[in-house]
Amino acid sequence: RPQLEKLLEYVRDGDEVVVHSMDRLARNLDDLRQIVKSLTQRDVSVRFVKENLIFKGDDAPMSTLLLSIMGAF
Repeated sequence: RPQLEKLLEYVRDGDEVVVHSMDRLARNLDDLRQIVKSLTQRDVSVRFVKENLIFKGDDAPMSTLLLSIMGAF
């Protein structure tokens, strides 16, 4: 997944990563959580179009739960 690695190296504070769906970003739930967490810690928001979810790092526990539930499917 070289293009994902390039994206993770390139994004800057304040950027937004737009992804069609959660399954396009990660291969499993742990990978999904780790990628979203690492991006939001760098002040990069993550938008999932299909699921209509946005993660910005200041997410409530309910958002984290939704990420886990939706990512499991």
